Amino acid sequence: MQTHGLYDGAAYYYLKYRGQYSDRLIDTLANKCRLNGEGRLLDLGCGTGKLTFPLAQYFEETVGIDVSSDMLKSAQSQCELLNIKKMKWMKMPSEKISPALGSFRMITAGDAFHWMDREHVLKLSYDLLEEGGALALVGQGHILGDRSLEWQKAVQHVVDKWFPNRNRRINAVRHEHIVAQSSFHSLLTGQIHSERERDIPSIIGYLYSTSTCRKTQLGKEAPQFEKEIYDVLKTIDSSGVFREHVTDYYIIAYK
Repeated sequence: MQTHGLYDGAAYYYLKYRGQYSDRLIDTLANKCRLNGEGRLLDLGCGTGKLTFPLAQYFEETVGIDVSSDMLKSAQSQCELLNIKKMKWMKMPSEKISPALGSFRMITAGDAFHWMDREHVLKLSYDLLEEGGALALVGQGHILGDRSLEWQKAVQHVVDKWFPNRNRRINAVRHEHIVAQSSFHSLLTGQIHSERERDIPSIIGYLYSTSTCRKTQLGKEAPQFEKEIYDVLKTIDSSGVFREHVTDYYIIAYK
C-alpha cells in the first residue's frame, strides 16, 4: 500500500492530539515480552514516536522508521528537546527492512500495520528478530469508535459532508489471523479499556491528524469546517466536553 504523502502536514496534530497509549498497555508489553533494558527495538511506521518513546526505557537502542518526513522530523525534534541519544529515526517503508538494520529484541507497529503488506513485513520482521524475540502489534482505534455516542454520530455526519471521497481502508482479514499463519508462535491478544475527555479543539485536532481528514485538503475552507464541528457539538452539550471510550489492543507473538 502506497502511503507516501498521506500524512503530510499532519505531524503537529498527530503529536498533540492523538491519545497516548495507556501505561497499562506499555507495562503489559514489557512484562509479556520480558523486556529488561537489553537489546534493540524496531518500531515500524513509528510516526511521531507515540509508541517508540514510552518503550525506549526498556532497550539499549531504538530505531523508528516511517515514510513521512514530517512525522520523523517531529520525532527527532522531541529527541533533541529531551537530549535523548539512543533513539534513531529513518525514512523508509517497512517493506524494505533488511539485515543492514541489524538484529532486534523486539519489533513493534502501533496503529500502522494495516497500511503495510502484512505477510511480507511479517516475514522480514521474523528474520530480523533475535531468537526468543517478540513482535507486538498495538492500536487504539479511531476517536469516533463505533459511532455509538451522539457526539460521534454528529461529527461523522460533518466529516462525511466535507470529505465524501475519503478512502476507508478495511482489511478483510484481521491482524491476528495473518500473524497466526506466519512463522511466529504463541500468539497473545488482549484489550485494555479506559475513558478520556475531549474538548472540541481536541476533537478537531484529532481529525486533522488522520490521513482522511487532513487540514491541507480543506485549504481556505478549514475555518468553515471547524465552525460546523463546533456548532453541532455545542448543540449536543454546551460544555463542549465529551467522553471518549478508549480501547488499547495488543497482538504479541514470538520467534
